[in-house]
Amino acid sequence: MKTIQRLALFILCAATICSTRTNAQTILQVPQEPKTKIEAFEAQTGVVIICGFSKIGSINTARAGNVSVQSKVFLEASTGKREYGMTIEVKKPGEVETESTSYIDYDEIDSLLKGIDYISKVERSATKLDYFQADYHTKGDFKISTFSTDTGQTMVAVSSGAYPEVRVFFAEAKLADLRALVANAKARLDAIQ
Repeated sequence: MKTIQRLALFILCAATICSTRTNAQTILQVPQEPKTKIEAFEAQTGVVIICGFSKIGSINTARAGNVSVQSKVFLEASTGKREYGMTIEVKKPGEVETESTSYIDYDEIDSLLKGIDYISKVERSATKLDYFQADYHTKGDFKISTFSTDTGQTMVAVSSGAYPEVRVFFAEAKLADLRALVANAKARLDAIQ
């Protein structure tokens, strides 16, 4: 009889844990309101949306992950209205690869380029404390940071998404490559407007 009671208790506990886990997963998947114009434009319902895009390029690091940039234009077929922008996708390798895509409106790209320029120049002398971190955020949950390490190096962190946030790290030298991809994405959009 005790074996049956223990088995019943085990099954009840397992069912409770599974139920709690399912509820937690459901809560985590609540859709968010669009934060950018191109996200909102793409999310329209009841209309035909045509998306044109160009793959600009990517930064690959074998262990750290991948950051890829695309220029995008969205067209509402019935009205001819357009929205221009870009996406930056961050992929992190692992047992289960994670990825997130951030949307950046056209009118935010110049600010992003200036932000990259600024944080690329920040040095340890920017603070009287032992370490520094300089961050730039976009409306669409793209974040780029430079920071100092114990070894005296400056590293770069790039992330996309708010929850869950997908983040990859790479050497400071790759920051110029990322800036070039963003500038090329903007140039591609300028050419078609």
